[in-house]
Amino acid sequence: MSTFKVFDVESQSNLDYARSSAAMLDTIARQKPRVQCITNTVAMDFTSDILLAVGARPSLTMGTDEIREFVASSDSLSINIGTLDSLRKAAILPAIETALDYQRPWVLDPVSAHASEKRCEYALELLEFKPTVIRGNIAEIKALAGVNTPDAAWVLASETGAVVAQTGEADIVTDGKQTLMIANGHPMQTRVTAMGCAATAFVATFLAVNRRGFDATVQALLAMSIAGEIAAHRAEGPGSLHMHMLDTLYGLDTEVLEARAHLLTCEEVAA
Repeated sequence: MSTFKVFDVESQSNLDYARSSAAMLDTIARQKPRVQCITNTVAMDFTSDILLAVGARPSLTMGTDEIREFVASSDSLSINIGTLDSLRKAAILPAIETALDYQRPWVLDPVSAHASEKRCEYALELLEFKPTVIRGNIAEIKALAGVNTPDAAWVLASETGAVVAQTGEADIVTDGKQTLMIANGHPMQTRVTAMGCAATAFVATFLAVNRRGFDATVQALLAMSIAGEIAAHRAEGPGSLHMHMLDTLYGLDTEVLEARAHLLTCEEVAA
């Protein structure tokens, strides 16, 4: 098992990521990318609203007779295996195959892979289709990596070649070589259903306009974390956080991102 130290990045790196995140938000608003999302029942509304708030065009169809056409006309694909009923499961594989055929980036959210052997087996099968990004919480990432150690995200990234985003109190993004931690966000975000699920689709949205997986993931999660931080301070509780989250993302700009971005770097110091 490796151990890691965390360091503040140079202030210029904070500014660079803040500015590039803002630039990607501007690009999303102009280009209005279509993002095909297969997500769980409780996440559909919030996911759609989050993407619409920044100007993307979400599609949430799951019909097996049309999923290939929808993915073919989309700019990226988000796969969430929560509430994994037969309808969703039937649509996931043809959706991924089409994304690969058309060279579209795709993101995997292995919801509750740690809670069920069958669910974990299914998620591991999907890894064979080489997701661009894997986004999950620490328990889900550990389950996929097959290790119960703090370096599970690095292990998973190294084994799969995917960018791994481990989200939680702080978000860690790694490709197995470079790693950044996003020290923004607010604990109240955990009190709103589908916040993590929406983050997965948000990453897919940035991938639709920026094919550099590591940078796009950092840019997306930085924007969402800062929006959550601001929204939590405006909100009276989880109910109004939902509303303020959408409003904040809608108005997020370079000045706000520059003022609040707080990135850290993680470096391996021993093995």
